[in-house]
Amino acid sequence: MGARSLQVTVQPRVLVWARETAGMSVGDVAKRLKANEDSLAKWEDGRGRPTIVQLRKLARIYKRPLAAFFLPAPPDEPALPKDFRTLSPQNRKPFSFETRLAIRRARRLQSLAKELTEELEGGGIAGMPPLSLQDAPETAAAKIREYLGIDLYTQFAWQSEKEAFGKWETALEKRGLITFQLPFPFEEARAFSLADERFPAVVLNLRDSTTGRIFSLFHELAHLLLNEVGICDIGDASILSPEEARVETYCNRLAADILVPEDALLNQPSVASVAGPSEWEDPPLADLARLFKVSKEVILRRLLSFGRTTEAFYERKRAEWQEKAKERARRKGGRKLPPARHCVRENGVAFVSLVLSAYQRGDVSCADVVDYLGIRLKYIPAVEQLAGRAY
Repeated sequence: MGARSLQVTVQPRVLVWARETAGMSVGDVAKRLKANEDSLAKWEDGRGRPTIVQLRKLARIYKRPLAAFFLPAPPDEPALPKDFRTLSPQNRKPFSFETRLAIRRARRLQSLAKELTEELEGGGIAGMPPLSLQDAPETAAAKIREYLGIDLYTQFAWQSEKEAFGKWETALEKRGLITFQLPFPFEEARAFSLADERFPAVVLNLRDSTTGRIFSLFHELAHLLLNEVGICDIGDASILSPEEARVETYCNRLAADILVPEDALLNQPSVASVAGPSEWEDPPLADLARLFKVSKEVILRRLLSFGRTTEAFYERKRAEWQEKAKERARRKGGRKLPPARHCVRENGVAFVSLVLSAYQRGDVSCADVVDYLGIRLKYIPAVEQLAGRAY
């Protein structure tokens, strides 16, 4: 018997765990493995064994190290984040493999951040006390802006949505948040948060628009401050359970209050001149969106909150914009970023800086840096330059 056909002994429960945590059916895996379903079923119930070649293929399919398949039992892993998605029941399908992989990767990076700074004390989001649903969101929003040190004049002076995102992200990372931007299906979720006493994390969907990621950044910050973390699509919370709906509504409101304070919006000439509910043309909405560096939907939602438009008009425009957002996410690709910029964007400046600092101290090797950041060694100097420039 050749080495390629050598059968290996694997605990059936480990095979089931690897498949189920990938969100795949036996049929899905058999198709990708180019094997029949019966063979895979036999491996999983102990009536058969895969060859070493087949096991390596399974490792690639599940994105697990080969060594994981030789564990005596499935490892303990945290459950998936709480599902705050506002999809209708018929559309709320189990998370795809891509989304599960993003969650798994973010948790690994969060765990690595703690390992890299074991000797350091402190952590968490400095200066931001926990919130409760009884706290007035406008008051909490004003305090958060004060903690971040960003006033309206600064916000209005930013030249683009991209600059605004970078400034907000940097301000939050300096306060102890770590952020990641990873690709996962836009129709499933727009962002999620992962709690931790030392390194709370927000994970944003790279397929979302820049303004969408800005809003999600603060929506997920609200989840962390409420200690109600989960995975969100930031839609209409009315189909959720009453408690979940309260949390999502509060997080939406807090994010909106931070990004578009009431007085700042109502004092804009185009808004002050409108006495009651109106149907807005796109140009003034676009002007306000550019000023605050948010989406037109956020502006219109705020106008609805302050009696400057109607529920029917808002819902009509929202449906129109959402369809365009889904189409944009499906098309999203464009030109590829240089490897160093891609690395810093996905991993976040805070995490990248932790890895580079550990490397400079001699706590991790070159191979570790390559593994943690997912980038070739020759690009590390460019990554260092980009990370240093951000702060």
